[in-house]
Amino acid sequence: MNGTIGLIGLALVLATPAFALPTETEVESATVEIRSRVFSPQQIHLHHDRKALLRFRNHDTELHTVVAMDLFLHPDLNLGGNGAPEFGPDGLKRVIIPAEGVIEFEFTPARTGTFSYLCDMPGHNMQAVIVVE
Repeated sequence: MNGTIGLIGLALVLATPAFALPTETEVESATVEIRSRVFSPQQIHLHHDRKALLRFRNHDTELHTVVAMDLFLHPDLNLGGNGAPEFGPDGLKRVIIPAEGVIEFEFTPARTGTFSYLCDMPGHNMQAVIVVE
């Protein structure tokens, strides 16, 4: 009798339709490598209203910054890594990335457009763009 009940229970479990668990919101991810005072790639593509994780890795032995005020002025911005953020009256001004350091910006682009960013350390002529479609 116990064997029959076990088989019936197994049959019920196998016959029950499986429901997919809700998945986490899709996150776009991109990494910018910094080497020899150059951002690579020079252009990143993201999508409007889709959560993004943008990572900057400094492979140089000197400090660099990421300055992109227009893109990162959002209430859902989260910063990670070992960079040093600097804030002004309007919010995030820039993030300093130490030698061999990493910073991460997690945010949802609120509008489309082409957004320039740069390193504003003296003597560094580093620029690139993020395109939000």
